[in-house]
This record gives sequence, structure tokens and C-alpha cells, in this order.
Amino acid sequence: MDTRIGFAVLALVALTACAAPSHPKLVDRQPDPSLLVAPLRPSLPPAKPTYNDALLGWMEAVQRYLDLEVRFNALAAFVKGGK
Repeated sequence: MDTRIGFAVLALVALTACAAPSHPKLVDRQPDPSLLVAPLRPSLPPAKPTYNDALLGWMEAVQRYLDLEVRFNALAAFVKGGK
């Protein structure tokens, strides 16, 4: 008989805990669409590049990497709760 009362009390406590009005609220946050654009690949140099071709290729690759780094940092800040 005591076991039934214990189960009834336990069930009552569980039911009242489920009836609590605290529900998680979803937040609709979307990152800036420019952060989700795939990175551009550097163009291939000519078959027999000159010194200037090689230099321009390196400059292009570095610039694209720096652009990608900026977007990555902005996306990381968004994921951590920033804007």
C-alpha cells in the first residue's frame, strides 16, 4: 500500500514539473550571406610564367587568403554570439 502512495506522489511531482511554463525560445539569427560564399581559388599562372606573372599570382593568392580570413573571423564571431 505504501508503494502505491509513493508512486502516486512521484507521478504527481513529475506531472507538475512538466506543466511548468518555462519553454525554450528559439532565436532566428542568420549570418550575413556574404559569410557563406565559397572562397575563390587563385587563377593558374601561364605555362611558362615570367617573374611578373609569378609575383601577380602570389599577390592574388595572398589577397584572397586575407579576404577569406576576414570572412572566417566574422563568421566565428557570429557563431560565438556576436553580430
